[in-house]
Amino acid sequence: MGREIFDDLIIFEMANSHQGSVEHGKAIIREMGKIARKHNIKAAVKLQYRDIPNFIHPDYKGRTDLKHIPRFESTMLTYDQFCELVEAVRAEGMLTMSTPFDETGVEWCLDQGLDIIKVASCSALDWPLLEKVQQSGKPVIISTGGKKLSDIDKLYNFFSHRKVTFAFLHCIAEYPAPEDRLQLDFIDRMSRRYRDVTIGYSGHEDPDDNIVPMMAAAKGARIFERHVGLPTETIKLNAYSMNPEQCDRWVESILRARNICALKKPGDKYISQAELDSLHSLERGVWAKRRIKKGDPITFDDVFFAMPLQEGQTTSGELKSGMTASMDYEENAPIKESVKLTGIGIVRSAVHDAKGMLYEAGIALGSDFEVEISHHYGMQHFRKNGAIIINIINREYCKKYIIVLPGQVHPVHAHKVKEETFQLLYGDLKLTIDGQPDRFMKPGDIQTVMRGEMHGFSSEGGAIFEEVSTQHMKSDSYYQDPVINNQDPMERKTYLKKW
Repeated sequence: MGREIFDDLIIFEMANSHQGSVEHGKAIIREMGKIARKHNIKAAVKLQYRDIPNFIHPDYKGRTDLKHIPRFESTMLTYDQFCELVEAVRAEGMLTMSTPFDETGVEWCLDQGLDIIKVASCSALDWPLLEKVQQSGKPVIISTGGKKLSDIDKLYNFFSHRKVTFAFLHCIAEYPAPEDRLQLDFIDRMSRRYRDVTIGYSGHEDPDDNIVPMMAAAKGARIFERHVGLPTETIKLNAYSMNPEQCDRWVESILRARNICALKKPGDKYISQAELDSLHSLERGVWAKRRIKKGDPITFDDVFFAMPLQEGQTTSGELKSGMTASMDYEENAPIKESVKLTGIGIVRSAVHDAKGMLYEAGIALGSDFEVEISHHYGMQHFRKNGAIIINIINREYCKKYIIVLPGQVHPVHAHKVKEETFQLLYGDLKLTIDGQPDRFMKPGDIQTVMRGEMHGFSSEGGAIFEEVSTQHMKSDSYYQDPVINNQDPMERKTYLKKW
């Protein structure tokens, strides 16, 4: 299983809420199954595994004056009883998972074929247990309650080096957790720091507080976990566990927040016609201040700006120097001229997009660089064929950033003098090297292109990659297409000193 198992996952944590009764545990599972089906969510029920006879030191068994020991001993279930609960979870169509607190618990997870293994905050630096967990081959979710960034860094390195599919949960390990210590901004920090890891939220706040899960969803949490239980005449829930009614409202709040936050258009912001109509009703149009004849230039001195904007009228933001009247205009008439796309306009638009990609990728360029715009088939076709090259340094060694806009293709070419190595920093990149299968690179991937190797690249969603090479020579690019080869390099290059 890949990371997709973690996407939009809701975890109902049973913990010891079964009270040592298989039947009561099954009742909780049935209630959670109803909620999962009602909202059509991907849900899991999480158990907790401890080999109680060996988990508690012999000298401390039966002690009632120590926290947790009486509860663990009084609610103990056997392996076979847990098997019954696992089958009940599967019967309800939910994922199975458990938090093992010892090595025997990990074995139980494997024997039962559970979908996910969870590492509790208290076990997150228990290296003997973590070794056993990572050997399981199961997807792993790790709670980070009470863990500093340096601790989480260690966990990230431990599991990523071992090629484990894993996720982190932001967690405040107080039960219940006070509102002023929840620190939901840390979800942002984790998402930036561990970009290839799914980040979630394990909550212990007031069970009636549904603002917190909505805020966690807005912060980008993709996994949500809460303790759940089922109160009866003899069973009361603790201060941080949810009854089914509270759990149902909790799930509703998460789904509502996801809907509020979700982008409605891939890769951009969706703008409805209603929104456009609302804004157009407030925009200023361009109006003739005096008579303007067809063929005359339209200057800012010839017009004024006022509302209401007419159908087809040039807006105040669209008026540009160099516009020419395509018809006669009387005084106070609406100007209706279209904005003509120019080479400068194409460059400016591309530069704005490239800068936006750099901002999103978190790449700071400083102030000492040269911008090279490659437009192999003319500026009018730049969005289809070309790239933006940021020249940082070119000595005996060379460093560049190459920006490929969404849908853009850089034609196949080779270098006789230069050897270059690419590392993808952002986005997606398809790299073609003569005689090799196409390589679909992801951020962090590295590829060296040897002298004389024909190569080209393209991107669906846009890409930024770093090129480190031997010295770059301007006459050292040889294209597969003779149309490009026969051009003067200045015909396919535009250089900017500033942008």
